[in-house]
Amino acid sequence: MASSIVHLAVTNELAKQISFTDTNRLKFGAIVADYGAGGNQNGNSHLKVNVLDGKKKTYDFDRFRDLFGKRMLSDDLYMGYYLHLVQDSLYRQFVYDRYHWNPMLPGNVERLHKDYQIVNQYIISRYSLKNDIVIPDGFDNEDLNQISSFDAAGLIKKLDEYFLPVEEDPVFFFTKEMSDEFIGEALAFCHEEVEKLRRGEAGIDMLEYAWNRAGV
Repeated sequence: MASSIVHLAVTNELAKQISFTDTNRLKFGAIVADYGAGGNQNGNSHLKVNVLDGKKKTYDFDRFRDLFGKRMLSDDLYMGYYLHLVQDSLYRQFVYDRYHWNPMLPGNVERLHKDYQIVNQYIISRYSLKNDIVIPDGFDNEDLNQISSFDAAGLIKKLDEYFLPVEEDPVFFFTKEMSDEFIGEALAFCHEEVEKLRRGEAGIDMLEYAWNRAGV
């Protein structure tokens, strides 16, 4: 869904607005979900589940909160991971519903990924991002691995690639303006989500953000 650089930008800006204990764990959690490697009986790093008699699909926020609700409030790795899922849920509505993205047309997915490569450079500059993410000590033993195993080394390698300059060709779909629009909206939503959780209130409703299973 949203690129790792978009997730990093939202998280970096959020850390300027809200106090966190360990921003490195927060940022690592915010991008590691995209590097799930399976490896156990779950193997579903984004916790996607079928709902409403199998007619729709969604991110299982309820399960994540059941597993790690208390941990999220004391360990920023888990909060960052949770907010990644929240951002992906928002991004799905952003590109599919608002901008009518169609991944079924041949070549569209590849063109979108090319857009990400181009717009990533703008986001890195615009939000003063740094390639300073490190794998937390003992990550392989984290309870987070109940969800999926993770290719943490692959994450670090990919980030190195993302921070390399690329030629700025014309974009196909995902523009710089769209990136700013989404990052601003996701930032506001995540800010409120964290505040609600810290107040002991209910978080995002998984059914409200469900999509038809015909989608990807």
